Amino acid sequence: MVLNSDQFVEKLKSIVEENKKITHPLYQVIMKGEATPELLKNFVLHRYHIKSFWTRNISAIHSKTPDVEVRKELAENIYEEETGKLTGTMRHLELFFKIGEQFGLKWEDIENCDILPESQDVIDWNNKVCGPDHHLVEAVAALIVYMEGQPPVTWDGRTMNEAMKHFYSLNKEGVQYFTIHSSHDMEVEEDHAEAGYDILRKYAITEELQEKAIAALYKSVEVRMKHFSAILRVTGIQAEAEPVLG
Repeated sequence: MVLNSDQFVEKLKSIVEENKKITHPLYQVIMKGEATPELLKNFVLHRYHIKSFWTRNISAIHSKTPDVEVRKELAENIYEEETGKLTGTMRHLELFFKIGEQFGLKWEDIENCDILPESQDVIDWNNKVCGPDHHLVEAVAALIVYMEGQPPVTWDGRTMNEAMKHFYSLNKEGVQYFTIHSSHDMEVEEDHAEAGYDILRKYAITEELQEKAIAALYKSVEVRMKHFSAILRVTGIQAEAEPVLG
């Protein structure tokens, strides 16, 4: 059965809500203030390489999008990620590296990193779903909806940037990264998610395309949850179980 556009978007939002980052033990350990410097170092090290593909993935979505107004919003997303000029900060990937730097991460670690199989699975999936063999709505659901549509990561009333200041004494640049990406205090991030929903409302208009978009979203949840568990594993922390997909 074909859902109307609002029903379909609400369905996707509910999937993201049921499988948001804080449902994974990695984020729970961090948000409880229980993360060691080694875990936080590895959190950045093994997330960095996935994030380094982000603007290229969004560029691929941009090139597939017929709607010029949405393309403008995606172009703004890419510009901000690569320069930080809309928020008066710096390239977001540089801000992310500076978080790990405070816990002993060096640039040589990034350059010489053996990418975990689970991290490579995320990279491969993101590249594949944005490629020529997948429809625009699949790419949007898999990347923009799941990543930009994440609700703020919170625990006991604290957002990620507040937890980083409270538990880990993160400096200004590190807090800036999480303020932009994890608090939703900045309107520019909300706009990114809405661009994705606009695409889906306009183009996911058949049962087949809606089913493909939902399947792509679940695939993104699956590979990222395994990636989060791998970060715990390399620092000697075993997740009790993989979160069950909603």
